Amino acid sequence: MKKYLLFFMLILLGVNINFAQNKGKQYNIRTVAFYNLENLFDTINDTTINDEASPMMELKSNRSEVYWDKIDKLGSVIAQIGEEKANTSPTLLGVSEVENLGVLEDLVESDRLKKKGYGIIHYDSPDKRGIDVALLYQKRYFKPVFHQAFNPNIYRNNRKVYTRDQLLVSGYLDDELIHIIVNHWPSRSGGEAKSRPLREKAAYQNTKIKK
Repeated sequence: MKKYLLFFMLILLGVNINFAQNKGKQYNIRTVAFYNLENLFDTINDTTINDEASPMMELKSNRSEVYWDKIDKLGSVIAQIGEEKANTSPTLLGVSEVENLGVLEDLVESDRLKKKGYGIIHYDSPDKRGIDVALLYQKRYFKPVFHQAFNPNIYRNNRKVYTRDQLLVSGYLDDELIHIIVNHWPSRSGGEAKSRPLREKAAYQNTKIKK
């Protein structure tokens, strides 16, 4: 009984020592988030992609007003993510359903975000709807050293499925090297069971991505 009691006391002593050693440490809180921007398309018809099917291009009037209102609202929401704990918006923000680099530039220059100093990593993907993924990062906290887009190369019935890329970004978050993969797998269009193999193939692509 004494042996177990002594062992238990040593465990508690170890916990207390560890707590005392870490009690005075200062920690930086950084927010890492993901946001589906839900068809963030500009108001210009791009003949190289199927942007005519986007909600923005389907509008018959007031496109510019609707576009800038969406930019403003997205910027406002993003600015609040993690703000309570980190005292700033996300250090790293993976985004999906963006049409091009231009809409991201408009977003990071919106009223609530322009002072945050966001950088953008974006590649145009072969997605048939023209939507891409990207990474936004606060330059003062994150320093990218490598990035590359990987297409899942998914085939169905011997035909290539043109879907968005998966974006690998490596860099230093403060002084620590981290690796991020931004994903937006194929949707459940046609039903969950029918579309599941496409998402499984996209998931498998994640396991093959290497710097």
